[in-house]
Amino acid sequence: MSFQNNVFQPGAILHEVIAGAMRSRGTTLHEWCKDKGVAWSTVRQVTFGMSAGPRSQGLLDHLIEDAGREVVTAAYRVRMDAEAQKLAQTTKVAA
Repeated sequence: MSFQNNVFQPGAILHEVIAGAMRSRGTTLHEWCKDKGVAWSTVRQVTFGMSAGPRSQGLLDHLIEDAGREVVTAAYRVRMDAEAQKLAQTTKVAA
């Protein structure tokens, strides 16, 4: 399945969600990097959107698949909803 980045916005939330999904599978992002022979800094650049070319998108797709696409999608949605709620509360206080 090819990754289409119309769901996930790169950044801290995506990075944390993928790391959490890996932990839920009994591994860590660092272990995944070691097993796949991918530098930790490369994975961080990809999840934070600092590298976004075709190879980076492929790596992100592979990372999400290995973390569990359904888990990543669900956790990402929950985190984004929570961030939207925080923003809404901040806007109400400021108004």
